[in-house]
Amino acid sequence: MENSKHIRQTKVPKRRRLGLLSPITMVLIMLLSGMTVKAQTGEKITVSGIVTDGNGETLIGASVVQKGTTNASMTGLDGDYKLTVPSNATLVVTYVGFNPKEVQVGGRTKLDIVVSEDTKLLDEVVVTALGIKRDKKSLGYSLEEVKGDRLTETRDPNITNALTGKVAGLLITQSGTGPSGSSRIVLRGNNSLAGNNQPLIVVDGVPIDSSTGGTDDFYGNKNVDRGSAMADISPDDVESMSILKGPAAAALYGSRAGNGVIMITTKKGSFNKGLGVSINSNLTIDNPMQLPKLQNSYGQGSGNLYDYNKPASWGARMQGQDVVDMFGNKIKYTPSNNKITDFLRTGNTWTNSVDLSKGNENSTVRLGVLNMKNDNVVPNSDFRRTSATLRATANLSKKLSFDAKVSYINQETNNRIKLAGDPDNIFYNYLLMPRSVHFNDLANTYPNFAYPEGTLTTARVDLSGKPVSWTPEYSAKIRNPYWAANKNTNIDKRNRFIGFASLKYEFTDWLNIQGRYGIDYHNSKFANIHATGTPYWQQSGDYLMQDDTFYETNADFLITMNRSLTEKIGLVATAGGNIMYQRSDYLKAETGGLGIPNWYTLKNGLQKIAEDGYSKQQINSLYATASFSYDNTLYLDLTARNDWSSMLNPNNWSYFYPSVSASWLITESLNKWDAKPSFLDYAKLRASWADVGNSGTPYQLLEKRGYGVEQLQNGTPIIISSLENVLRFQDLKEERVRSYEVGFEAKAFNNRVGLDVAFYNKEARNQILKADVPSSTGYKYKIINAGNVRNRGIELLLSGVPVQTKDIQWNVDLNFAKNQSKILELDDEITQQILSDGSISDFLKIVAQVGGNYGDLYGKPYMKKDGQILVNSSGLPIADPNFVKMGNFNPDWMGGIVNNIRVKNVSFMFQIDMRYGGDVYMGSIREGMSAGTLEETLANREEGFIVNGVFADGTPNNKPVLAEQYWSALAGISEPWIYDATNVRLREASIGYTFPKSILRKTPLQSAKLSLVGRNLWMIYSKTKGFDPEAGYSTGNAQGLEFGSMPTLRSLGFNVNISF
Repeated sequence: MENSKHIRQTKVPKRRRLGLLSPITMVLIMLLSGMTVKAQTGEKITVSGIVTDGNGETLIGASVVQKGTTNASMTGLDGDYKLTVPSNATLVVTYVGFNPKEVQVGGRTKLDIVVSEDTKLLDEVVVTALGIKRDKKSLGYSLEEVKGDRLTETRDPNITNALTGKVAGLLITQSGTGPSGSSRIVLRGNNSLAGNNQPLIVVDGVPIDSSTGGTDDFYGNKNVDRGSAMADISPDDVESMSILKGPAAAALYGSRAGNGVIMITTKKGSFNKGLGVSINSNLTIDNPMQLPKLQNSYGQGSGNLYDYNKPASWGARMQGQDVVDMFGNKIKYTPSNNKITDFLRTGNTWTNSVDLSKGNENSTVRLGVLNMKNDNVVPNSDFRRTSATLRATANLSKKLSFDAKVSYINQETNNRIKLAGDPDNIFYNYLLMPRSVHFNDLANTYPNFAYPEGTLTTARVDLSGKPVSWTPEYSAKIRNPYWAANKNTNIDKRNRFIGFASLKYEFTDWLNIQGRYGIDYHNSKFANIHATGTPYWQQSGDYLMQDDTFYETNADFLITMNRSLTEKIGLVATAGGNIMYQRSDYLKAETGGLGIPNWYTLKNGLQKIAEDGYSKQQINSLYATASFSYDNTLYLDLTARNDWSSMLNPNNWSYFYPSVSASWLITESLNKWDAKPSFLDYAKLRASWADVGNSGTPYQLLEKRGYGVEQLQNGTPIIISSLENVLRFQDLKEERVRSYEVGFEAKAFNNRVGLDVAFYNKEARNQILKADVPSSTGYKYKIINAGNVRNRGIELLLSGVPVQTKDIQWNVDLNFAKNQSKILELDDEITQQILSDGSISDFLKIVAQVGGNYGDLYGKPYMKKDGQILVNSSGLPIADPNFVKMGNFNPDWMGGIVNNIRVKNVSFMFQIDMRYGGDVYMGSIREGMSAGTLEETLANREEGFIVNGVFADGTPNNKPVLAEQYWSALAGISEPWIYDATNVRLREASIGYTFPKSILRKTPLQSAKLSLVGRNLWMIYSKTKGFDPEAGYSTGNAQGLEFGSMPTLRSLGFNVNISF
């Protein structure tokens, strides 16, 4: 049966606690204890020896305790111990991952002890919902756990990205903004047609903000990706991460957990002789992993003629001829041979962390401090993050224990990268820049490209004489990347506080109660500058400032009962409640132009614009669980939760959702029947069902009004208001996500082969959608309950140890996942629901349609007749004006393989992950082709060619066209830019050397390891040559859209880890 007493201990046995006793009582007990020991024992002797494992390897930090006392020792660097005990004493040896062992001293002074490895793997005790530790064998649902040490060696500045490829069914999409950007997390497919699809993040039982800063806005509009809230978590603080994939696993977290939960358990202090010190230092050098190939034959112009008024590279062949630039200067018309790396710099990320830990069986304390410095490859772009985490635990008495943690994170980011069609998107600029324009002609000669203060001497040249643009044709697409990087800047500062405190009281050895209070608070201040003289914005300049504050509190209690009902039946039951309160505030102000050039402050505004707002919500909850076990063979879990949400009408505040799961340990039954094959170590069949809810967003029932002040001609101000065009449905109810899952687990050949396979089905019903309504109603949209999205899939985990000897071990872990998201229902009045158009509705839309799949990409194909491409009278392809399905952004399947190889003291790890299928709209390729900069545009520039197609009457096309005409025509058609997103990459690798004890014996170090590390090392296969098909400009629902993304960075460096 499952019982907390049976969960293997990972620290020394508890000694008798004195509690909160008076000094006199303590002295009396000490005297009595001393008298008792003298009466019970005879001669004392000093026992010494070495503690080793079954392979003869010495164990550092093993606990050797005289049984029944607090007399203890800990093994040193050579596994040696020394302890003075009675000659007839019994020693108890414990070590993490090994079975406790008792040895009779029997008068011996030399006693070497060999302990055996626990055949139960460490990860069989896992952290589940509400932070409850459970035997993994008892769970009736899928749960994967990632240990913290897998996140710190080949680390990523965003801890989210470190999970990529390691967990079956977990899809992580990084925005194309580099190290400080956000990442989107989806477990087992997208559920919501209009809302959030990301899982809940829970740290030590307390939910935290998991929002991402990416935007679906193609044009930016002064918005930037301000990073993921989860990135604030230091990987050095993480003990483990439990991924609760399905609603059954996450049901106890209520309405916010319909998309799954990522449970993060942080480290506590450990039992040390003195102060335990661990230091980790990681330095990586960052450069683009891959870049597109550009042509260097034809320069600025059009029609194979040089023309500085034309912004593209369709001019004459560059042969060093004399031409006149837009300032009237005579220059040589030569290839620039510009590479983006000539503009970029070598980036670096330096992370240093210190971990101080101390503890005994009654109390522990740990302090972790981290400092991260990143200099981006883009000049003048960097970020700094500093965090400190303090955690303390204590047994205040025999029955009362305490646990508390506080984390403070400070981050400052300078010049977050602009994406997509934002005028300051540097990578977009580079793709459009004519190949005859030299970086040297654009770069400022002042130190650090610090443009001097002042206005422009002309409409297109700054005071130092460098052009703001390379052509007088001022469109939002044409600009100097040095101006964008050094003049149009932004800064983002964030301070965050995460903490909790809990008390636990043990009524008996089978009944306890816990109370806990947790808070997540963060404030960020963002400022954006458009420099005076920016030709595509207000010429006078502009300054914007925004202040955002968020906090969430959770107060909960949990009563737990754990006892045997009969000899074979056990019960673990819980009952508890939670009050969640959340509030966010924002204040935004903008100058609307500058009165004094280059003075960036709000009081210098020409037309000051300000807005503010807030949002708040509360959810009250009660929940209960009952976990039955029968003869350590059959397990049954029941859960129930009821939420009362402020986001719904009072009549609909309350909603209930249950779950049930079961598991059968097949091998236990086979053992009882004497039928278990000798090779089979473990086999389990599991099944689960759940029905959970989601109440939506705050104020979805209220009509929203905008207010402002208008100045009349007579000087009298009046307040004006406007009503939004959304009709609110007052009887709105909660969304429901209903799911079931079946799975099978097995381990064989002494746990050297493992298998875990799961099949799941979940339906998100009664969704909260914004639907179109006839204009005659006076509204444009209405908020309703409608829609049903089904996700159905299979997951497979394989693990193996192909080689295992004393000196060599090779571990392989493979994961595979396939999911299909189907749109089963929409409202009777809705034939299509636009999930997002990423602000590029002329090119592409992400559409939900009954019978279709979530993530279907709709665009304009070639106009065709009888399967042939139709051309116009000029011989150029014609776009079909109707949007049709052209692909889907979800991969058909995805997987990862992780290899860990150890040869004596040398370890080698590499991870390959892959995404097969799925489609992506490659806006960067489209822009590079239409601008004539990509290498593929070299063909047919001068001689022309005939497009394979037909005229409207069906006759074959016979009109030759030039490459410039062809690629320009294709820019208005979606079909050529839909690419297969299949890719395989070497995601991370490391090679490390652990220094042997024979070397460390002469130093104060307990352990030391030096590793060479790398991430994003090699794009093994991709059809989007030079571009990353996983890159995008959104971490919202506008997936499958790539446009001007920053190149994925390859990181190479080293990691040093030492402990004292």
